[in-house]
Amino acid sequence: MAQPRKLLYFDSMDLIIARTQTLFTAAAVQVYERLVGILPEALLAILTVMVGWIVASVVYSVIVRVLAFFAVDKLVAKTPLDKMLRGIGIGKSATEIIGLLFFWLTILVTLVLASEILRLPQVSAALAVVTSYIPQVIAAFLILIFGMLLARFLQTVVTQSLSDAEIGYERTIGKGVQVTVLIFVVLAAVEQLGLNLSFITTNVILLVASVLLIIGLSVVVGARTVMENILACQRLRRDLAPGMRIRIADLEGTIREFTIAGVMLDTSGGRTVVPATHFFTHTYTLLQSS
Repeated sequence: MAQPRKLLYFDSMDLIIARTQTLFTAAAVQVYERLVGILPEALLAILTVMVGWIVASVVYSVIVRVLAFFAVDKLVAKTPLDKMLRGIGIGKSATEIIGLLFFWLTILVTLVLASEILRLPQVSAALAVVTSYIPQVIAAFLILIFGMLLARFLQTVVTQSLSDAEIGYERTIGKGVQVTVLIFVVLAAVEQLGLNLSFITTNVILLVASVLLIIGLSVVVGARTVMENILACQRLRRDLAPGMRIRIADLEGTIREFTIAGVMLDTSGGRTVVPATHFFTHTYTLLQSS
């Protein structure tokens, strides 16, 4: 009676093993069929990534060469941006940074395409969000570069113009113009990144406008005498000419030339510039040339 029970036991074990083998075989077949099904897509995705990497490397090389041709790094070196990058620990040049941004933009676009090929919508959507943000970073960085160059250019123009007009405070005013432009450039770059700074921008505009108004009033008040001399000099040109010998107050000499706001005389003590308004507040005499 014990032997039939033993046979029954072994029959049950054989049945379990057979069913297990059947399940593993079916699972292996399904996995194989699934792999065979996605193999073309996987190979196409791998090929897409490889081609994208090559294209990204070419894009990086082209961008770096183009920016180097226009000497962008030399221009950036004249702006505060170069010191800012080194201050936050970025050792790469502006040209390399822009090239790398375009490089990773191309790589991310490639990964989005590969995710679409592999039918991974969630991965594709996540990569698309990051990809759409990189152009904003590139635009913000370019705004910083060209905005700082514009600020430096306007500073030079204003300083040179005020220096030629002999108004004074040309360096202070030029620096003020540069700082003002830089403030708006930074705000524009930050807004390009998608941050809403409308409240801060409004307050900054009001502050800058108030400062510029104060500076403008100070310049107008300080330049009043200069403007009076400039207008008086224009009127003197009608009555006097270089080469005439005159005496005004305790000065006697020959008119050498007219400056923007006065008359330069060759006197016995050297060349002297007499403010043009002196000719309308003091009596001057035309002398016979010796």
